[in-house]
Amino acid sequence: MFLERRGIPTATVVTHAFDSYARGLARMQGMAALPIVVIPHPIAARPRDELREKVRKVHEELLAALSRPR
Repeated sequence: MFLERRGIPTATVVTHAFDSYARGLARMQGMAALPIVVIPHPIAARPRDELREKVRKVHEELLAALSRPR
């Protein structure tokens, strides 16, 4: 949120277990439009290849969040 408030595009990545919490926090901070990209839970102690695949699936969404018009 710090960077977004300074005009630097960001993409917040959370697992679906934290999706509601992240969106609620963004709303409470007055940043309901904060880009939040959701990947499948869990990610802790998962093999590197599995994590890479989860991120590959949201690659386009991440790019869109980071290059959106300001």
